[in-house]
Amino acid sequence: MKSEFTLQAKTVEEAYAKANDIYSSLGDISIEVVNPGKKGILGFGRVLAEIKVIVDDGKPEPKVKNQTQDKPKTENKQQNKAPKAEPKAQKQQPKEQKQNKAPKAEAVVKTAEPQKTPTMQEKEESINVTVEEKTLAANFLKGFIKDIGFNCEVKADMTLNEKGFVSRLITIEGEGAASLIGHRGEMLDALQYLSNLCLARKSGGDHKEYVKIIIDIENYREKREQTLRALARRMASKALKYQRNVLLEPMNPYERMIIHSEIQGIEGVSTHSVGYDDNRKIVITCDNKRRAPRKQEANN
Repeated sequence: MKSEFTLQAKTVEEAYAKANDIYSSLGDISIEVVNPGKKGILGFGRVLAEIKVIVDDGKPEPKVKNQTQDKPKTENKQQNKAPKAEPKAQKQQPKEQKQNKAPKAEAVVKTAEPQKTPTMQEKEESINVTVEEKTLAANFLKGFIKDIGFNCEVKADMTLNEKGFVSRLITIEGEGAASLIGHRGEMLDALQYLSNLCLARKSGGDHKEYVKIIIDIENYREKREQTLRALARRMASKALKYQRNVLLEPMNPYERMIIHSEIQGIEGVSTHSVGYDDNRKIVITCDNKRRAPRKQEANN
């Protein structure tokens, strides 16, 4: 039986000596030079010599079995395994029956109807105020107005409606009441915020809820709403006429809601808000905005 080995050394003579020392005891040796190698210059570019050693130990090579004898065995094994595949097919039948039942489950499922999100008006109408809550807010306003030096009267209507609740409106009347409105209703909004905050604290509610009590002086709320709606219509016509965006002054959330609701009924324009906190403004944009003509085109 023959076996091959490779050896590397600095020179071919050293490779021959290694082969005789290592493989001479194993049997007859025959050597072939694969690469004679190179010495290089000062050690650079040196390539080791490589030889192939063939050792013959004199033993006969093992006989290889005929492949034709192995084929019938494999065929017999496959034939013996074939009947085992039938019960698997029988086990899969119940799964197919379950798959046939799937359409029945689909027929039972019902599509859920989309839920409608309530609007701001629906949320405000759904807020109910009791007599105790309104009394707490009215008493707080009376003491606060008296402490800051105003001699005004706080009126709170306590008549019950069909559901057993009272209206949310509290009015302030008397000499100097108009001075409690402030610039664009800022002081009036502050009074309303403080009264609702006191109401939430004393009644045990959450001050982050919607405002329950509305405070009005000399019908300012209705007049302000009419002014804002007229402003929205005027600015919308301006945006349509000049085909450009119009930026409004900063407003509180309630006033911005009035502008948005008024612009929704006007075709060709839309609104969105920009800014943060107290400096949040409304921008009225023209939907079909045309390109402004250049100076040269205008001169022509």
